[in-house]
Amino acid sequence: MNTYRVGIIGCGGIAGVHADGYRAVRKARIELVAGADINPQGAGAQRLSAEYDLQLYGISARCWNGSASTWSASAPGAHPMRGHPGCVPERREGHPVLKAHGRQPGRGGPDDRRLRKGGDHPDRRPRTPLAPQAVKARELVRQGEIGRLSLIWGHCALDLMNNGTHVIDLINILNNDEEPVWVMGQIDRHRQLQGRGNHPDMVMEDMAVGRVGYANGVVGLMELGERADHGFGFRLVGTDGLIEINRPDSPKLKVLSGFRQRGWHAPELVPIHSNFHAKIEELIEAVEGRATHRGRAQHGRRALEIIMGIFESSSRRAALEFPIPAQDFVLERMIREGDV
Repeated sequence: MNTYRVGIIGCGGIAGVHADGYRAVRKARIELVAGADINPQGAGAQRLSAEYDLQLYGISARCWNGSASTWSASAPGAHPMRGHPGCVPERREGHPVLKAHGRQPGRGGPDDRRLRKGGDHPDRRPRTPLAPQAVKARELVRQGEIGRLSLIWGHCALDLMNNGTHVIDLINILNNDEEPVWVMGQIDRHRQLQGRGNHPDMVMEDMAVGRVGYANGVVGLMELGERADHGFGFRLVGTDGLIEINRPDSPKLKVLSGFRQRGWHAPELVPIHSNFHAKIEELIEAVEGRATHRGRAQHGRRALEIIMGIFESSSRRAALEFPIPAQDFVLERMIREGDV
């Protein structure tokens, strides 16, 4: 059994979830050796990398203020685990870039090689952790339990660059990471919010709605913010049934299928310690060569590009086709130019 020295970047509330997940690991010995709060210059993350000989590091920061620390800690041999699929776009050496955090376990960096230990080593993206109900739902869709999938509706509280990253990433996962073809979106920003406790330096919207068409004909519908359902929930609509995930006052997964005659049923789910713990175990399996990790940097970029597409569509008041030409933080530009 291998031993991994672990550091955590970002010491807020989510750091406790990361630490609990590492402590529950059974496939390796974990030593939690250091933590660094977010520093805009990345000084704390650099110390983690330089002084503590880390093999794994968790990034429990939000998408904006975690970016500098994310890159500075990307030392050779250290595998990142992040909670969000990407960072907001920023300019580097005069060139706009979209940052995809490698399926970081998160997803990793602008260059997939930063997440590779060898030429074919799996990337670790910070994908949304797959709960058992999401794993089972995707399996049922693949088996044709609800016929041909046509719509995935996902919703949650807060804003696109916050919980929206998870909603969109999970919609993509449930749709087998099909390529997005077009997007149309609208946002409302009547409160002129300039930040929240978990990312005080990022502007945000009060509500966002996005509609995305995928290459396989499935449509994704995303709702975030004030007037959206605040639960992290999903409904999958097929030609012959429905699947609901995390609906209030219901089982975590329930299915209505035309192949069954007894109405809704709740499939049995595999018990786990936590979603984040399961993601760490998956990362260790990948690092040690026993499995291929779900994460690829392009998937983190895809979720981020959909978010920027919703903003850009709202700004232009038009449906847009992918790839989205904008590579700046579109919401910030909209505010600067008086579009919202």
